[in-house]
Amino acid sequence: MLIFFLGYVRNNKVNLTKYNCFDWVMWVLLLVGLPCVLGLNKPLLSEETLARRKLNRFIKDDPQNSMCWERHGADGWMSIIDTHNHFRPFYGPPVPFFTYLDWMINHGILFSTIFGIGQKLVKANPTDPECCYYLHCPNLNYTVVPNPENDRLNALEFTQHYQGNETLEEKIHLTLSMTFPNLQQPQRIVSNFNNLENSFPEAFTWAGEINVFKHALASNGFFEQERVTVSRIEKGEYDGLFGVLSDKSWPTTLHCDLGCDNYDKVPVNEDPTNRISGCHVPAEEVRLAKIQHQWWKDTLGPFYYSFFDKTNNPRPTFSKVQHLKVWDAILTKYPDMIVVWAHLGGLSKELRDLHPHIHTHILRVMFQKYPNLNIDLSWDVLAKQNLMNHKPDANIDDLSHENHVDFNEDTEFLFNSSDVEALRKELHETWEIHEDLVQRSGTITGPSYSMAVYLELFHEFSDRFVTGTDFVASFGQKEDFPGTKNGNGCVKDIPNHARQLTDTSSINMFLNDDVFKKIVLGENFFRIIGQADIFSAPPVCGDSMMPLEVIIGVSVGVGVLLILVAALLLVLYCVKNKDGGGVNFTRVVGDNNATTNV
Repeated sequence: MLIFFLGYVRNNKVNLTKYNCFDWVMWVLLLVGLPCVLGLNKPLLSEETLARRKLNRFIKDDPQNSMCWERHGADGWMSIIDTHNHFRPFYGPPVPFFTYLDWMINHGILFSTIFGIGQKLVKANPTDPECCYYLHCPNLNYTVVPNPENDRLNALEFTQHYQGNETLEEKIHLTLSMTFPNLQQPQRIVSNFNNLENSFPEAFTWAGEINVFKHALASNGFFEQERVTVSRIEKGEYDGLFGVLSDKSWPTTLHCDLGCDNYDKVPVNEDPTNRISGCHVPAEEVRLAKIQHQWWKDTLGPFYYSFFDKTNNPRPTFSKVQHLKVWDAILTKYPDMIVVWAHLGGLSKELRDLHPHIHTHILRVMFQKYPNLNIDLSWDVLAKQNLMNHKPDANIDDLSHENHVDFNEDTEFLFNSSDVEALRKELHETWEIHEDLVQRSGTITGPSYSMAVYLELFHEFSDRFVTGTDFVASFGQKEDFPGTKNGNGCVKDIPNHARQLTDTSSINMFLNDDVFKKIVLGENFFRIIGQADIFSAPPVCGDSMMPLEVIIGVSVGVGVLLILVAALLLVLYCVKNKDGGGVNFTRVVGDNNATTNV
């Protein structure tokens, strides 16, 4: 607000001496009171919280490691670990390395992976506009092609600017990842892998995000290449990559959509040459599913008839789970590989309406079969689409076995709406305590009915989940990267990072203390990266103290009251000393959106 005021004065050549006392009252309220009320002057975390969020607090045998974590007090519940973090975009420049590290450190991140994007946008026509994000140019003239360049550039910055930099290494722990492998065309994976390892010895210790299936890229040629199939997996086409990753014990983040139910955000029909016309299953996959129906029946259990009819033919809803057999084949073939399944186990914008009971059933089956399977809770889309998107008019009956599209007359399932409704109300009580803090920087609306269903899974398999944002640190200016749609470029700023961190961290507030310690404070992460002998999560104090947000709210209220009292005294002074002239009001219009102001 102060910057806006000074800019307004300069640009409009305002003579400040002409304003009377009432004008100055209005300026005081606008410049000090309004930002205070709206929370625009507040950083994401307080100075006290940042002072307590130090890396040595997570080092075993350090005296501070025994200091308990005040999750509803000074330490907070925002994630300290980002296991899914893209330091480079699909195309165009990234946020400068040191700038991005400053954002993360200022937002309390202590541990992070360094992903690139394993693909780059490649233009078919050199004269076409530059594009930095696939949905800004959704056609086959802009194909998304796997490329190791992003990994090489990340490795250069990691080895030259981070490794050996004691100041940075004491503030944040970074893990470098290889993201380039193209599973559709695996012929050059091993040679590219070896080249990177030889160029940067012992720098890489993670792999991924690697795409198995990604429907978001359907407009940009993902399905123009040969698909990953059970047959290709069983023939050993991926032994060179996944075998090495298993031997090295590198955590490997795989993006594998379970399936799809819409292409609302992916305009596949915009390009007439695109063979993908909608969310369908190839005929060969339908044929195999019927032949292998017993596997599907064993895996889907009580939900088998949600996707197959009584003659074992796949229903149209089968598209939602069409890739599950391929995913299972990877986990079966490479049981020693430490796998992190991205985005809550295969959810996406293109899989919007899979019933949470069905999805959690599938995840339970996978967890029970594969002890090295983990899941990251990354991507703000999932918070806003599935977990934290409650609306006042939401109806629990929409998930009932009588109304949801995933159920039919053949499915024997009874949805217990009363239990889910009761749990969501309990979660909402917790949400109300933290709501002001969340809405200052986030965009979510509160725990959904789906959140109530998933929460049980988070607690049942609490040693399998890790936190992440899926932030893409892109910095392409709109004048340089207009694309063919949108035209806004791809510039991210610190409020964008605050928003995505807030939205993805929001589910942390509902975890019990033991689960919070495993998922949020890093017990699972330290085990996955093989450094549990170095790092250790501090103990959790518990929920007995007054939440930090309440303390902040009281403090802010007192501060606002003092400002209003001061303004009132100034008004009284002005009334007493006014010269009879008219009162002039100057209005300031500002952007109060939390995504652009922190």
